Amino acid sequence: MYRLRVPPAEVARALLIVMRRGSLSAAEEITGHKYETIGRWLRAAARQAEAITAALVHELHLDEVEVDAFWSFVKKSIQQMEMGTTRRRGWAHGGDV
Repeated sequence: MYRLRVPPAEVARALLIVMRRGSLSAAEEITGHKYETIGRWLRAAARQAEAITAALVHELHLDEVEVDAFWSFVKKSIQQMEMGTTRRRGWAHGGDV
């Protein structure tokens, strides 16, 4: 996540909104970040679990149960992307983060 121009806490916040609202569109509306960008962050989060977990715990003050729910959501979403069952095809496909 170090190559992003956005702090890890902001990325974690956007992904947490996706998890809680169940929608990338909701996260887009609330955060102002593009739908496709949030989708790329979702994939990157899986590759950068340690940094995201630290942001979730230390900067967003989530407890262990919320962090576990977050990572369960990320895993499920990535599986859906790989199977092509995302709500909007192509939202998380594209260049590297």
